[in-house]
Amino acid sequence: MSGLVVLTPPDASAQAGKPRATAILVPGAGGAVPSDFLIRNRAALEQKGIATIVAQDGVAAAVARAGHPVVVIGMSKGTPTAAAGSSQADGLVLVSGMLMPGPAPLSVKAAVGSPSALPRTLIVHNPDDPCALTPASGVAAFQAWSGRAQVAWIRSGPGQGKPCGPFSGHGFAGNDAAAVAAIANFILAR
Repeated sequence: MSGLVVLTPPDASAQAGKPRATAILVPGAGGAVPSDFLIRNRAALEQKGIATIVAQDGVAAAVARAGHPVVVIGMSKGTPTAAAGSSQADGLVLVSGMLMPGPAPLSVKAAVGSPSALPRTLIVHNPDDPCALTPASGVAAFQAWSGRAQVAWIRSGPGQGKPCGPFSGHGFAGNDAAAVAAIANFILAR
């Protein structure tokens, strides 16, 4: 499925005025389903003046079509894909990112290759993330490797369901608003 891009029009809330930026959303392991953190908070981003495009693959092509300013946002297992396609973007947001060392499908570092390939970057992470693939302990090492990534720590309740699921602390259960605010502030700050 290389090159497949799922493009969806912004909701009416973003169309009411000219969007101030565009966000390319790269969902986590479950794909573009309503429960994914990025998909369920899409309208909240659009209400802040950020148009959204959902891309499950072909991120670099989506960035090229979006115009500027454009920021790529990846969620969990989508963070390596988001990072790999973000070199021409104005920014990158890694939400509950796969920041530990490892092979490219499982590591942002391997997918990007070099910190010089990273655009301006924000890491949004729960210090109590229960997912074994996205431990909070990986944030400091990634930040040091990148040399410039900012971090927004967003604490949320344990939630329910699987540790790496969208309704656990991994998906900011009960505190979506704080995570969305950190993302929007980063996107709109230039």
